[in-house]
Amino acid sequence: MNFGTIDWVVTAAYLLGTVAIGIWAKRYVENLAGYLVAGRKVKSSLGIATFVATELGTVTFVYYGELGYVAGFSAFIIGILSMAGYVLVGHTGFIIAALRRLRVMTIPEFYEIRFSRKVRLVGGIVLFLGGVLNMGIFLKFDGIFLSEVMGFAPEALSAIMIVMILVVIAYTILGGMFSIVVTDFMQFVVLAMGMFVATIAVLANVDLTAMSETVSSTLGDAGVDPFANPRFGWPFVVWILVSSTAAGALWQPGTSKALASESPAVAKRVFFWTGLTFAGRAMIPMFWGVAALAYFGPDLASSAAMPRLLGAIVPSGFLGLLVAGMLAASMSTYSAYLLAWSSVFARDVVACAGPNDLSERTTVAVTRIVAGTIGVFLLVFGLWYQIPDTAFQYLYVTGAMYTSGALGCVAAGIYWPRANSVGAYCALIMGAVAPAGFLMLEKWRDTLPHWLSFMTDVNIAGLLSFILAGLGMVAGSLWTQRRSPPRILVHTEEV
Repeated sequence: MNFGTIDWVVTAAYLLGTVAIGIWAKRYVENLAGYLVAGRKVKSSLGIATFVATELGTVTFVYYGELGYVAGFSAFIIGILSMAGYVLVGHTGFIIAALRRLRVMTIPEFYEIRFSRKVRLVGGIVLFLGGVLNMGIFLKFDGIFLSEVMGFAPEALSAIMIVMILVVIAYTILGGMFSIVVTDFMQFVVLAMGMFVATIAVLANVDLTAMSETVSSTLGDAGVDPFANPRFGWPFVVWILVSSTAAGALWQPGTSKALASESPAVAKRVFFWTGLTFAGRAMIPMFWGVAALAYFGPDLASSAAMPRLLGAIVPSGFLGLLVAGMLAASMSTYSAYLLAWSSVFARDVVACAGPNDLSERTTVAVTRIVAGTIGVFLLVFGLWYQIPDTAFQYLYVTGAMYTSGALGCVAAGIYWPRANSVGAYCALIMGAVAPAGFLMLEKWRDTLPHWLSFMTDVNIAGLLSFILAGLGMVAGSLWTQRRSPPRILVHTEEV
C-alpha cells in the first residue's frame, strides 16, 4: 500500500477544515427554513455542485465498483438508466416543480396538503424507516474502502467507522442544510480531482485489452450484455428506470435540493444538469471495478476489490488526495441523508403524532437529536448486518420501500384529481410490502415453498413494489370516492 505521511497530512487537514466550516456556518442559520432548506436561496451552479456531491458518497463508489467487479461492462446499463430518470425529472419538472411551488420542506408535508394529517404521519414513518434502512450499510462500506486503501487490518474497521460518524454528525448537527451547501462545493472540487487522479492511475497500470479479455474469459456474454446477465434482464431494466425516475423526484435527500432552490425553474435546471452526470457517476467506479477484476482475478471479496486496487496503484501523495475526495463524498452524502431523515422524523412523525406542529426551535432540537441517534444506529447496523448479494441491490430494494408508495401518492396527488386519502394509504402500505418481503425472506430462500420463491428475486420484488403501489392508489381511490371525497390541491405561485 502507498498510503504514507503526506497522505495522512492531506486527509487530516481536510477533516479538520470541514468541521471548522460546519461550526462557522452555524452562525448563519437563523430559522427552520435556514436549517432544513438553506433559506430557499440556492442558485443553479451551487445547487448542481451540492446535488452531485450528495449523490457521490464513498458507498456509491464501493457498490458501483463491486458491480463492475462481479458483472463487468454489462453493469454500465445502470448509469444510462439513472441518467435517463433524473434528466427526465429535470427536463419536465415532474413532481419537483409542484413541490417547490408549494414551499414544502419534506415530502410528507405534501401528504397533509393533499390528503390528511394522518396520511402524512403514515408517509413520514414509511419514509423514515425506508430511508434509515437504506442508509444502514453506508458506514460499513465506507469503512471497508478506507481500510483497504489505507492498508489497515480488518480489525480496524470499527474504529474507522466510529471516527467517520462522529465527524459527520458534528457538522451536520451544527449547521444543517446551510453547512452542507457551503461545504459541498469544496467537496465537489476535491472529489473531482480525486476521481481524475484515480482514473489516470488505473489507465496507467491496467491494460484495456487485458480488462476486455478478463471479462470475456471470466463472465462471457454476461460481462457485456445486461440482458444475458442473470443479475439483470428486462425486469431489472424496467425497475431501475422507474426507480431512478421516482428517486429523482422523491428521494428526500435529493429532493431537498429542489426545495432549497431559489425557484421551480432553478430546481429543474439543477436536476437536469446533475442528471447528465449520473452516467459517469456509475460508470467510472464500475470501470475501476472491472480493472480490479483484471488486476487481481475473481477471487477477492467483491466489496474490497476496487478499494484494494486503488490502494495499490495510486501514488503516495495523490492517494491522500483520493482519500480526502472520498471523505468529501461521504461527508456530503451522510450530512444530506442524516438531515433528510431526521427532519422527516421531527416534522412528519413526532409533530404529526399530536394535534399541532412543533415550534421551530423544538423542531431543530429534535432533528439534531434524531440525527445523532441515526448515527449510532448506522454504527451498530453496519457491524451486524450481512448484505444480501450486492450492496446495489440492497440499496435499491430498501429505497423502493418508500419511493414506490411515494410515487403513487405524490404523482397521483398532483396530476390526478380523484386521488384520495384511502388510495394514499393503500399506495404507501402496498408499495412497501414486496421490498419488506424480500428483506425478510431472502435469508430463507432455500426453505421457502415454491410459490413464494419469486419474492427472493430482488428484481421482481423491486418492480412489484411500484406495480402494487400504483394499483393501491387507483383501486383505493376509485372504490371510496363517495365515502372519502378527494381534497382539492391548490397550487401556489412563487413570490
